[in-house]
Amino acid sequence: MSHWKGLLLACSATLMITLAITVLPNTEHRMMQMKSDVSVFHPVPLKRLSTSVVVDSMLSLGLDLKVKKVAWNGSILTVDLSNEEYGNDVGIWMGDLQQLLELAFQRTDNVSRVLVRFVTPLQPEADDVRSEVRLLAAVDVRRSDAWLSTELSNLSAAKPFQDEIWRKRLRLSVSQL
Repeated sequence: MSHWKGLLLACSATLMITLAITVLPNTEHRMMQMKSDVSVFHPVPLKRLSTSVVVDSMLSLGLDLKVKKVAWNGSILTVDLSNEEYGNDVGIWMGDLQQLLELAFQRTDNVSRVLVRFVTPLQPEADDVRSEVRLLAAVDVRRSDAWLSTELSNLSAAKPFQDEIWRKRLRLSVSQL
C-alpha cells in the first residue's frame, strides 16, 4: 500500500511541476505588461460635439490649414481656417473642408450647420503688434443638404471657384479683394 502512496505522490508532484511550467511564460508576459506604461485616456468615439470636446475633435482631424478660431454655439460649428502656409491651393482648402464636414455630419449627430471662413493674415503695421485677418471666402453647409449623402466624398476634388454647382452646394461667398 505504501508503494501506491509513493507513486501517487510522485504523480501529483509531476502534475504540479507541469502546471507550474505551463503558467510561467504567461506570468512573465503579465509582468512585462505591468511594468509598461498604462493608458490613462482611452479614445472614445465622438457622437456629440460640445464645448468640452470641440478642441480635441479639431486637433484629431490633422487639418493642413491652421485653425485660427473655433466656435460652438447650439448646433452650429464655426471654424476659421488660415491659408498662410498653403496660399490659395483650393485642393487643400476642399480637403480640409471635407474632413470638417465628415466630422460634423457623419461622426456626430448634433451638428446642424457648419460655417467655415477661409482667412489670410494681414501684415501688421510698424507699431501695430497684433495681426488681423482678411476674409477670402466663406462656406455655409447644413445637415439638411441633400448632396452630403452622395457627393461629400468628392468634395476634396471640387473646384468651387469655377464650378457653379459646387458654389451653390457650399453656399460659397467670396470676398472682393
